[in-house]
Amino acid sequence: MDNTQDKIIQATLEWIQNDDYKKLSMRKLAATIGMTTGAIYKYFQNKNALFYQVSIVLSRQISEELTIDSKVSPKNNLLSLAESFCVLIQKQPKLVNFLFFNPSLDDFYQNMNHDFEFYDLVMGLVHQVNQGGITDQQFFTQIWSFIQGYSLLILKEVADYDPSLVELTLDEMIGGSKK
Repeated sequence: MDNTQDKIIQATLEWIQNDDYKKLSMRKLAATIGMTTGAIYKYFQNKNALFYQVSIVLSRQISEELTIDSKVSPKNNLLSLAESFCVLIQKQPKLVNFLFFNPSLDDFYQNMNHDFEFYDLVMGLVHQVNQGGITDQQFFTQIWSFIQGYSLLILKEVADYDPSLVELTLDEMIGGSKK
């Protein structure tokens, strides 16, 4: 990646860590990093293209922070990822909101390509845990819906993180995915 492109991505990441990504315009971003708006458009066709690239970088960073331990079961690795995600959403809610809900990801959600390391990491574990009664994508949707919903409840202080509840829920989902 070119230094200027990296500078733009890093400035965007800093913005979304501290403010609502919806408030970011290419003009504001350009002013923040001392560039012209035209210079940013040289590297990114539009804000969605920028956000998509930032999402890829963020996914890679999260994947690098979350370790998968080959010595423990895939289920336990999923439980560890769920806990890490619940902690991350408490520490960096704006970043997580951006990563999962920014509009540049619509195409990804429709096609599920392999641009996002975090998604691939989770899908690898899902494949190992899925009992085969439903597709891996359906099983991923169940697990991920629970983790995101639960972490939002924690963020809003409606619930406290309870590892036994997460494990019980995952066990029920695994049992429900049997042939």
